[in-house]
Amino acid sequence: MRLKLLSAIVGATLVAGLGTVPQSQADVRPNIIGGITVPDGGAPWGAQVNAGGFCSGSVIGPLWVLTAAHCGRGGSVRVGSQRLGQGRSIRVVADYTNGDVGLKKLASSAGLSRYLPYAATPPPMGATVQIYGWGGISAPGGPLAQSIKTANLRVVAVGNTINGAPINGQAYFGDSGGPMVHNGQEIGTCTGPVGGGGDPSRLTVAYQNIPRRAAWIQQITGIRPGGQN
Repeated sequence: MRLKLLSAIVGATLVAGLGTVPQSQADVRPNIIGGITVPDGGAPWGAQVNAGGFCSGSVIGPLWVLTAAHCGRGGSVRVGSQRLGQGRSIRVVADYTNGDVGLKKLASSAGLSRYLPYAATPPPMGATVQIYGWGGISAPGGPLAQSIKTANLRVVAVGNTINGAPINGQAYFGDSGGPMVHNGQEIGTCTGPVGGGGDPSRLTVAYQNIPRRAAWIQQITGIRPGGQN
């Protein structure tokens, strides 16, 4: 199971005061349950991805968004606000994929104050890492977060994916593509749960290993690990 929130039913209300958005809860995957709301300005690089459904993501450079490949191709990305449904919507002009890692090229610059650098090396086993996203805040099928949230996970496996067990929260539906961060650099993009049963608060969730794709990301975007062009 992955954590994408699919659009299907017109008129489903996402969050009070936000209006209505086409959406179904039938095939959704992670958003952050527990954790905390990120203070204003704490995640200026956050990206809301709309490509046939809702996903989270990160802006790693003026024209580039890192997300999950299963979130879909094309569409648009909303940047410049940590609030759900706010910010500037920019059209996607090209997609590149590597496994379940997706790169989206934007039609115009995101123009952000800060971008999220990606890492060249993975975290050690047992490390505490942070995850970010607008995913559902309660189960089953709770609403998306009105503002981007974060939670701490403990790294329990490092391979093609970096798997995280909850410390004070966990990803849930809508968090697909959202970043896992260690020492201020992105090390993973949310793929979906790998264990823990039906209780989202106890799930272990897999994030695609970004350091293993560092050379590919640099080749496509021209952005080096650590955020340097």
